[in-house]
Amino acid sequence: MTLSLVVVYDGACGSCSSIAATLSQVLTVPVIVRSCRDPHLTREFPLLEGIPRCVAPLAVMRGPDGAATLLRGLRLMWRGAGLIAPGRYTAAVRLAGWIAWQRLLHLAWPSRRR
Repeated sequence: MTLSLVVVYDGACGSCSSIAATLSQVLTVPVIVRSCRDPHLTREFPLLEGIPRCVAPLAVMRGPDGAATLLRGLRLMWRGAGLIAPGRYTAAVRLAGWIAWQRLLHLAWPSRRR
């Protein structure tokens, strides 16, 4: 088994869906996208039990040995930055800028759905 990243995103959020779809084009590891509303998610990843999944981005990193590690917040960003594929740095910076812009819009207009 190889290293892989399972991105848990809000399928009802257009921006979130776009980001999740773009990650597989930017990272070196296989990216699996799963909706935070998937009822089987906690059965497959018990470490997600009790964690609010549709509030903020999170990911589960599966190691070569099958061990799962929860990534969220700064830890997710730092780990993700280390997985950028060579030659995809420009696309990754563009994606990061777009994510920051979406976050600023959300902070400026909290009632606006992402």
